[in-house]
Amino acid sequence: MDQENNKGRKKHSFVFFLNIGLTFTLIGIILSFFIFAYEKNDKGNGSFAFAQDRDSKVDKEQSLKAAVEVQNSIRAIVDDNMPGVVNISTEIEQAPRRGTQQDQYYEEFFRHFFGEQAPQQGRSQKSLGSGFIVDEDGYVLSNYHVVKGATKITIILFGDDTEYPAELVGYDEGYDLALLKIQASKKLPYVTIGDSDLVEPGEFAVAIGNPYGLNNTVTFGIVSAKGRSDVGASIYQRYIQTDVAINPGNSGGPLFNIYGEVIGINTLIYSTSGGNIGIGFATPINIAKSVITQLRETGRVTRGYLGLYPQDIDENLARGFNLKNNAGVFISEVIPDSPASRAGLKDGDVIIEIDGQKTDNSSDLYNIVSQVPVGKSIAVKYIRNGREKSTKVTIEARPDNEDESIMADNKQTKNKTSEERWLDITVSGITPDIASRLQIRKNETGVVVINMSQYSKAYQAGLRPGDVIKAINGVGITSVEDYTKFVKANNSKSDFTITIKRARMTYVLIIE
Repeated sequence: MDQENNKGRKKHSFVFFLNIGLTFTLIGIILSFFIFAYEKNDKGNGSFAFAQDRDSKVDKEQSLKAAVEVQNSIRAIVDDNMPGVVNISTEIEQAPRRGTQQDQYYEEFFRHFFGEQAPQQGRSQKSLGSGFIVDEDGYVLSNYHVVKGATKITIILFGDDTEYPAELVGYDEGYDLALLKIQASKKLPYVTIGDSDLVEPGEFAVAIGNPYGLNNTVTFGIVSAKGRSDVGASIYQRYIQTDVAINPGNSGGPLFNIYGEVIGINTLIYSTSGGNIGIGFATPINIAKSVITQLRETGRVTRGYLGLYPQDIDENLARGFNLKNNAGVFISEVIPDSPASRAGLKDGDVIIEIDGQKTDNSSDLYNIVSQVPVGKSIAVKYIRNGREKSTKVTIEARPDNEDESIMADNKQTKNKTSEERWLDITVSGITPDIASRLQIRKNETGVVVINMSQYSKAYQAGLRPGDVIKAINGVGITSVEDYTKFVKANNSKSDFTITIKRARMTYVLIIE
């Protein structure tokens, strides 16, 4: 009996220790797995290398590979196109001028800091810019402001620093473009021209140029926006905006897309310091294409001419003329015997489309018309009295005896005298169309307010676009001539009354 009990106790002890051994073995295996899996991550903290971390490693490798591909693409752009980018050096003769006390301080500054004399009036002034060769025959495209007024132009090639005297073939001041020509005994490297209409914000962009005289400088960024027309540089422009570093000396240089094609000519920057702050503007290369062709053939550019005074539609104008929205271009006046008048366009019409392209503002109108070949007949869609209409207009060449912007500038700028801009308002005679739109009698006398500044005294006093001015200081106003005559005689006065008619009601406004 005792033997059986001993055997039972031994059996239970064996099972007990076997279970303990298996338990510790299992715990050891689990710990070994965790110890094997444990590693230091990139930040130095403990982490477990599970599938997620392996995927993270793969993602990093793929990201690095993609970055290297972008880097190689940029290097390819530089290698392929750097030989076609040139340095442009100009000399401009300065007229002598009498010295002043300020000039003496200026010279003293140069002597103290640079150990040399300041540039003297009457001596030549040198400046640097950029450009690029567009074909193997030696035609070079740049900005006009780079070579404007130059008595000597020198182009320096990449690599061997060979210098060539350059001839100014022609220029287009409206688009700020200049075409130069150099004579070389060899075929020259040139860049590939792209299609700027395909450019979209967010795409990569590369600039090559000579900022501050630092030759062959490469900068990289993205296209920030396109169609910029509100930068106050040119009425014809719709710039490509980029954050690529562009500085003085980059002007005239090329802006490339990721395929190594020129999409723009670096033209200007927005800056509070004179240097790059990430806002640069390039002239679209598609605009330059037509300019290059005309300059090569004739040495000058002929712009399309429509023959009207366009005006952007703001809230005041839309409200004054009962327009549904601010889109389109308001015609403040059609020039007699012009393409627009022959096509049947009238004062007060709102152009919404030209040649199949929308015209949301006057800049769109300027750009489209200026690029239409002379003699081409194009479709114009417009709104008159709330109804959409269409007509055909044959574009003519801008008259040589007219200012470059006669088609483009509205009557508030170059085509209006200071007297006519009195109180920052623009007036027009009352045509049948304007009378119909404003719901006033066709034989109503006076002048109608077409546009005005919201910061003017007249606006603060309550005058609005669409108001009909009947009298000023009790003097009757029946026409634009009456208005102009009164302004010339009284523009120095600060206090006066204006009698107006608005929605068939008469009001008197006091302007102080």
